[in-house]
Amino acid sequence: MIKPDKSGLYHPRNEKDVVELIQHAIKAKLQVRVRGAAQSPNASVFADGFDPAKGPGKNINIQLDQIRSVVINKKKKQVTVGAGCHLGQDPGDPTDPLSGENGLLAQLDQSGFALPNVPDEIHQTIGGFISTGSAGGSMTHSFDSCILSVRMVDGTGAVRTFSKTRNLDDPFYGVVVSMGLLGIITSVTLQCVPAYNVAGIEATTFVPDCPYDFLGKGDKKRPSAMQFLNRTEFTRTMWWPFKTLNRVVVWQAEKLPPSKKFTAKPYQSIFPSVGGSTMPAETVAAAGFTLIASWPSWFYNMLGLTPQTAPPIIGFAQAGIEKAFPFIYPVLINMFMPVNNASSPAKQFQDRWYRALPMDKAEFSNSLFNLAYAEMWMPVDKTHNILNAMQIFYNQKGFAATGFFTTEIFAAKSSNFWLSPAYKQDSVRINLLWFGADIGDPMAYFQEFWTLLAKYKYRPHWGKSLPPADKAGNSVKYLKARYPKWSQWMKLRNQMDPNKIFVTSYWQSQLGIETKS
Repeated sequence: MIKPDKSGLYHPRNEKDVVELIQHAIKAKLQVRVRGAAQSPNASVFADGFDPAKGPGKNINIQLDQIRSVVINKKKKQVTVGAGCHLGQDPGDPTDPLSGENGLLAQLDQSGFALPNVPDEIHQTIGGFISTGSAGGSMTHSFDSCILSVRMVDGTGAVRTFSKTRNLDDPFYGVVVSMGLLGIITSVTLQCVPAYNVAGIEATTFVPDCPYDFLGKGDKKRPSAMQFLNRTEFTRTMWWPFKTLNRVVVWQAEKLPPSKKFTAKPYQSIFPSVGGSTMPAETVAAAGFTLIASWPSWFYNMLGLTPQTAPPIIGFAQAGIEKAFPFIYPVLINMFMPVNNASSPAKQFQDRWYRALPMDKAEFSNSLFNLAYAEMWMPVDKTHNILNAMQIFYNQKGFAATGFFTTEIFAAKSSNFWLSPAYKQDSVRINLLWFGADIGDPMAYFQEFWTLLAKYKYRPHWGKSLPPADKAGNSVKYLKARYPKWSQWMKLRNQMDPNKIFVTSYWQSQLGIETKS
């Protein structure tokens, strides 16, 4: 059997190695989990006891960096890809941080093919992306619809292939979005489309000037938020509700008709390029957000004081800075996202699909900004109510509700996968971002929104922060009521993993899985 590396990760070379690891886990009564891009909370990714700083623990944690093959069938317009292959570049991958052109999307484009929809950022592995129910920002196109089959090693060590069928009760629809709790996906087969170009525009405005009627019901001049999500082929909105910002950044794009004459005009990151790289600007922004998020702790640490031991003049200085901050913060944001005007017009772009659609492949990199996320998917016809409920909440609670953070708004097309957050439901997605996951209490912040939006019957994104199972809006009873196929999925899970080797304490708590065999 293969041995782990220094950090405790196992790197199977092929499916046979995966089978051996699972068989060993069964005999030794160990847990088995797979690391993809590791963008999800650690507790949801790794087995119990895994801590790179203190040691790997006794359980088995796998990275599929040796299982990244990409085999394209040009006749069928299909691709079979190893589960460890990234969609694009993952700067946080310790095995290959410069893997962009080796990623799935670039290889497809080189062969003249594409996927109908891809996410705004492409660090994820294909296995991690589909198993958490992730999606790109489109109500027109669905990533889920192009998944034809998955090959996996289940919790007994058996290699199994599940293929798409018209029978929506088929196990295929249960194994794809399964958070690694039914087996280890080793490869995925996808239906491709011909490669295409896209063109779009990104506008930064104050909320009242948004390209769509952000908080209203729409009129002859502008569509409502729901209408905009339904009609726009690809889109992402960033909402900055902080009182003196009150702005939105609306990115939208559409496919271009095939043309032999095409001149690329690449999308420009919100971070300016210095010497051909956005890293210096990203680093400055990350440092600024970290200082903001950790205020006033770093202020007192710099002075070698505490709020209790500081003389009164320091308290006055703190109060003065905080009073001025609502006017300082927009200055920082304006360095990267100034409101459009004659001298700073909206950004227009056109490019190949795999370069343009992942507009967030650089912005807010996890490694720099240390982000925590919580994303809720709700019926798209409730978009107006949801945005207005959030605005009222922001108005009532002020900074306590807005923080210094941003909220992303996406769309997702209905899915047939049993535990997809978009199961049988066209959805609006509200993604809360907290800068500095180890600063303050992001879970307490997220909880206010989980409670606020529970009445809209949200479904959580499985790869992001989930509320504690004993809190309002996320009891097992609540989740079970959100997913009509819950019991059917749980039965399948128990059949495929009778020894519970994929079940950690985190997933046992969140989903109410019995750990006793």
